[in-house]
Amino acid sequence: MKKYIIIGFSCLIIEIASTFYIRSVSEFNVVGMLFFAFIGPFLGLPFISYIIESENRLERFKIALASAIGYMLGAIIVIYIIA
Repeated sequence: MKKYIIIGFSCLIIEIASTFYIRSVSEFNVVGMLFFAFIGPFLGLPFISYIIESENRLERFKIALASAIGYMLGAIIVIYIIA
């Protein structure tokens, strides 16, 4: 259960950071673009090993479900709180 929470939370952070990156690009904020382009690859590190170690389809489905929920919650936070 712990790993699915980590996966979901990481995806939530990735969604929020990608929105900030897109905003930086659209506003031509060079410092923001460089910052989010730099940290982007590191945001997936907390859950990448879980994806690699998954052994069966049920495990992969649970990981995909945790990711989807994380991305969805990140989008909701961006739409209703940040934007």
